[in-house]
Amino acid sequence: MSGLDATPQAELLCESHSCQIAGMNGAIIQKETSLSDGIYAELKNRLILGYYRPGDRLSMRKLAVEFGTSPMPVREALKRLASEHAIESAAAKAFNVPRLSDKRAADLFDLRALLESAAVEAAHRAMTPDMLDELSALCERMDAHLKLRDFRAYMADNYRFHFLLYRKADNPDMVAMIEQLWMKSGPSLYQGFEKSDVANLDWNLGHKQLLDAIRHGHVSDFGAIMRKDIGWGAEFYRSEAGDV
Repeated sequence: MSGLDATPQAELLCESHSCQIAGMNGAIIQKETSLSDGIYAELKNRLILGYYRPGDRLSMRKLAVEFGTSPMPVREALKRLASEHAIESAAAKAFNVPRLSDKRAADLFDLRALLESAAVEAAHRAMTPDMLDELSALCERMDAHLKLRDFRAYMADNYRFHFLLYRKADNPDMVAMIEQLWMKSGPSLYQGFEKSDVANLDWNLGHKQLLDAIRHGHVSDFGAIMRKDIGWGAEFYRSEAGDV
């Protein structure tokens, strides 16, 4: 299946309505949920982390075989993603990953900057020394991933870094909205990394600056650093469209 060459075969283990999916990089998604919810969560992760590329076709039949289920829960998961505009309905019981225009991609990054700067500002009261240690370790790992041009590993740790912060904001609705934006931008973002001539360590600079501001208690700088960290995406796509 296109876009899944590095993705381990997903395995569904459902007992007493508890659904467990072994997803990318061995990550486990487990909760009391329907089978459709579990498939939705795995497909959402794949979109966020760029395992699917713009234009990829998601076949209901092939996904049902992969997950070892009937087509029905796969169809429900795909229709849910389509209702969130993360994928588009196509012919023959399939869906496509959208090819975003440069303008739409830039607009998504603008929205991300607005929400994510608010999330990190709201999270500051819940930050702990252990959390800072985890964020620091993620920064070091992201530098290593970039040097190796391992963009999938970079995107996975980038997600962990950002959402470790956002979930401390104690605002589930905001986190859900941010995740939807990541779903829509993930395939294009990974494709942009692939097209880059060099692995730019500056892509990790905003994380380091934010970590330094957290350590020194510079709460008033959190939002501006996050807006700058995400704003490069809008600038990149506007330059591609010739708007800057």
